[in-house]
Amino acid sequence: MAMLPSVFNTDDHEASSGFEPIPAGIYLAEIVKTELKDTKDKTGKYLSVQFKVIEGEQAKRLIFCNLNLVNKNQQAVDIAQSELKSICLAVGFEGELEDSVDLHNTPLGIKVAIKPADSKWPASNTIKRYYQEADMPEVDDATPF
Repeated sequence: MAMLPSVFNTDDHEASSGFEPIPAGIYLAEIVKTELKDTKDKTGKYLSVQFKVIEGEQAKRLIFCNLNLVNKNQQAVDIAQSELKSICLAVGFEGELEDSVDLHNTPLGIKVAIKPADSKWPASNTIKRYYQEADMPEVDDATPF
């Protein structure tokens, strides 16, 4: 048993929509959280990045990506550094990045795809491209993703 800090009234809140992936598409989002974490084997580090969609039907939904910044697999590091540079360009950051908080709360476009479920994991979203807000492509119902 746990006493709550205050009375919780179910009428005052919406139920969670779950963790189903959002439809593939291009969304306006912003980075709302970043955290440097140890890899599972403790030999490397990755930057966990949380994006929040900020407009449209999927507003407030979260998309995640992990960037292997320190890893024994150099190809994984190269991919992560390339993706981090794309994020920096999309939010207008230039120069030397020391703290990932400098990337937070700036609108950017993200092209989202769906990674199909497999035997270990359910279907999830993955980010395929980053855009500056002003350079986001026009999206209509006929645009294939």
